[in-house]
This record gives sequence, C-alpha cells and structure tokens, in this order.
Amino acid sequence: MSEHIWQTFDDLFKTVYRQGRRVEELEARIAVLERHRQERETIVAGAQSPRQLESISEMPAERAA
Repeated sequence: MSEHIWQTFDDLFKTVYRQGRRVEELEARIAVLERHRQERETIVAGAQSPRQLESISEMPAERAA
C-alpha cells in the first residue's frame, strides 16, 4: 500500500514538473511574440510609403507553437 502511495506521489510530482516547464516555455514564447508585435508596430508606424507596408505584410508568419 505504501509503495502505491509513493508511486502515485512520484507520478503527480513528475506531471506537475512537466506542466510547469510547459508553462515556462509558453511564457517565453509569448514574450518573443510580444516583442515581434511591438517591432512590427514600430515599423508600420514609421513606414512612409505603401511599398514599405507591402514588404511588412509579406513577412513570414510565426510558426505555431
């Protein structure tokens, strides 16, 4: 019985750790995407001609995580 409890606790701990790492990875990805969005907004705000806007709209889309 005691071994079963410890195995369950161990599995739970590993699951929580894995999920915590996934949350950290997602938070890092959000930070990168937010920085890219701000950079693009800065570029769009500074764009003077339609040609510059075209090149911005042709940037490759971010790969989904």
